[in-house]
Amino acid sequence: MKYVALLSGGKDSCFNLLHCLKNGHQLVAAATLSPESGKDEIDSYLYQTVGQDGIGLIADALRVPLYRRVIHGHPLEQGPEYGATSPGGAGTPGDETEDLYLLLETVLERHPDVQGVAVGAILSNYQRVRVEHVCRRFSLTPLAYLWQRNQIALLSEMLATRINAILIKVAGAGLTPSHLGLTLSAMHPTLLRLHAMYGTHPCGEGGEYESFTLDCPGIFKGKIVLQETEKITSIEGDVAPVAYLRIKRAEVVYKYEEDLSEHTDVLVPPLLEPCFQHVRIQVARSLCSLSCTPPAYIGPAVSRSMSLPPSVRALGPWIAVGNVRAPPENALHSIPEQLTQCFYNLKDILAQHTTFPPSEVLAQSAMITLFLPTLDSSTFSAANAAYSTFFGTSPPARACIAAGENVTLECVAWAPERSPANLMAHLRESQTRKSLHVQSLSYWAPANIGPYSQAISISPWTFISGQIGLLPASLTLPASSNILPPYPPDVEYHSEIRSCIDASSLALETALVLQHTSRVIRAAPISSRNGDEGGFGGSDGAGEDTSADGQGGHVQLALYYLVDAHDLKHVQAGVTATNDPLTPTLYAVVSSLPRGARLEKVVVVHSGRCALSNPDPADDDAEIIERIPKFFQGNLTTTSEDGQLELYWEVSHFSPMSGACAVLFIRCPVGEACSSTVIVDEMEDAAKGLKSLPALAPFLERTLVSKIFVRPGIKPDKVLLLLDALFGDEMPAWTVVPSQNIASRHEREWDWAVTLMAV
Repeated sequence: MKYVALLSGGKDSCFNLLHCLKNGHQLVAAATLSPESGKDEIDSYLYQTVGQDGIGLIADALRVPLYRRVIHGHPLEQGPEYGATSPGGAGTPGDETEDLYLLLETVLERHPDVQGVAVGAILSNYQRVRVEHVCRRFSLTPLAYLWQRNQIALLSEMLATRINAILIKVAGAGLTPSHLGLTLSAMHPTLLRLHAMYGTHPCGEGGEYESFTLDCPGIFKGKIVLQETEKITSIEGDVAPVAYLRIKRAEVVYKYEEDLSEHTDVLVPPLLEPCFQHVRIQVARSLCSLSCTPPAYIGPAVSRSMSLPPSVRALGPWIAVGNVRAPPENALHSIPEQLTQCFYNLKDILAQHTTFPPSEVLAQSAMITLFLPTLDSSTFSAANAAYSTFFGTSPPARACIAAGENVTLECVAWAPERSPANLMAHLRESQTRKSLHVQSLSYWAPANIGPYSQAISISPWTFISGQIGLLPASLTLPASSNILPPYPPDVEYHSEIRSCIDASSLALETALVLQHTSRVIRAAPISSRNGDEGGFGGSDGAGEDTSADGQGGHVQLALYYLVDAHDLKHVQAGVTATNDPLTPTLYAVVSSLPRGARLEKVVVVHSGRCALSNPDPADDDAEIIERIPKFFQGNLTTTSEDGQLELYWEVSHFSPMSGACAVLFIRCPVGEACSSTVIVDEMEDAAKGLKSLPALAPFLERTLVSKIFVRPGIKPDKVLLLLDALFGDEMPAWTVVPSQNIASRHEREWDWAVTLMAV
């Protein structure tokens, strides 16, 4: 696509252009925002303003037109998010972000064919969120190929391309005015030493330094030669003085033709981290164990679900609403019309449980699961268009599944005004809603392909959107599982595994799904590993011994949606290969998934931070402790004349706290017992057995939301008997999910499965 480059003059914005070129994009213009004339620098939260005198030289070296605008706004909205959460998500008048909107408006008037905007963000959510907000309003695609990269690896890659950048500002521990004007290559050992000593950011993401690019081989048509500069110290100090370099005179020296033809090899980070490369190989091995030829696709039958009403459960600030559908008289309406009616119905229900406007509560929801009859490309696009009219900035996390005959919604909403009045101040502060909403193309993980956030965190919970196996840099599904070598030695010489990797995309899709989920967890706003900014090293796993569990919290519930029952065994082999801690896990085969994906993963994560069980409400400094969840599993059977009702359960909880997730799997007696009256007694007996389990019983009264998975030919009303016997008047919000096949970690062909989440 054709794109405009947002230039700060620094190494990051220029190096990102090399990756834009590597990914086939065409640079047509540059744009920058600068202080008013006579000012070298202003206090901007968003823009690098030092070195603006040289931006015109960089545009000249790139041989593209430069569009400038003076910064008139101020950093009014300084939070981690920007813009209104209400539909439309307008910006904040007078904020410096709106200067970028006006700048890009000018660029588009001159270049209406521009589709993308390049930005050199590495770690700053503040910068990325605001650029993406403006891009969304113009339907432009942000290109941020450095996002979440490991800074040590990234800095080495920059130097390997022979980028020539100098330090133009210093403001960090160990840096002094004497370092101004030194090249990045000369400063490399010092930057690594300061990182090791003080934890500073090697790429300057903590504001330690700013740079100015003199040459970027591969994209610069000329080199910038500084002829006269001046060092200016703005804050004196022995530890971290602040000083910058004023460019007084410089010129561009254009390169000879032979220099322009010289190839610059830009290193693209590996597609898979080592642990997920292992997943890919294990799925390929599983495929080879049966046949090198993938089984033919068998479309799942659609379960005919009963006409069941919506359900709702409100617990403190949480409101869960399940099984929301359009009225029967709307059954012949288009899917977007049915979806719109579902949201109106959902808002009516929310209005009964909160004093806040239901549109506001809906926009601040944590998670929405959307079930559609089909997910072909036109239906998915039309549904997204209708869906987006209800949300603005930082929409809820979302999973989108094709299952059943009706448009159905499940919503987990957050209404903080419902929190207990005596909730301790520090807990109330920690339980603010935070989002991870990444809309940029990068190597990290897929940008959202609809109006949803990748993650919504409301301490201690994080809801992760459904992840499919898209290639992050292009948002396309892989055609096969082959990626660039090197391969493990046993694969290198194992022709059958190599053939399976080439023939099927399943192995790579599975590895990508698990990696995307892990990376989103690591970057999530309340990640216990990385904090609000994703950590010093980013979350791409470079140079780290990462595992697939995310390291940013504890996965308490994992749902895997597939479209082909033949894939179950192979995906299970890949999941097992991660060696992650055991967690309640369910596999369901449904009709289809977004973009034609073969697998989608949805998880619920707990930070592990728990308040003491009986804190003093008057003590704002009550202790928050770190816990690791406990996992339990077991079997129950009930016997009747028709045979045995089998029940297998898994639960993860933070005893004695209320946070818990569980999955129940149920298999009917052989024959017609599933539809007989005998099953009523067996469900009641099963409920008694479950209520007697120490691992599960304490959390039942706090269960907020449930999904009921049913295979074809099985009516969901039977399992509702189990829920009624378990919960009585404290029934969680439930949603029926018609499924072709239901599997646990080790068994398939369950008749029902029930997921539970207690808060």
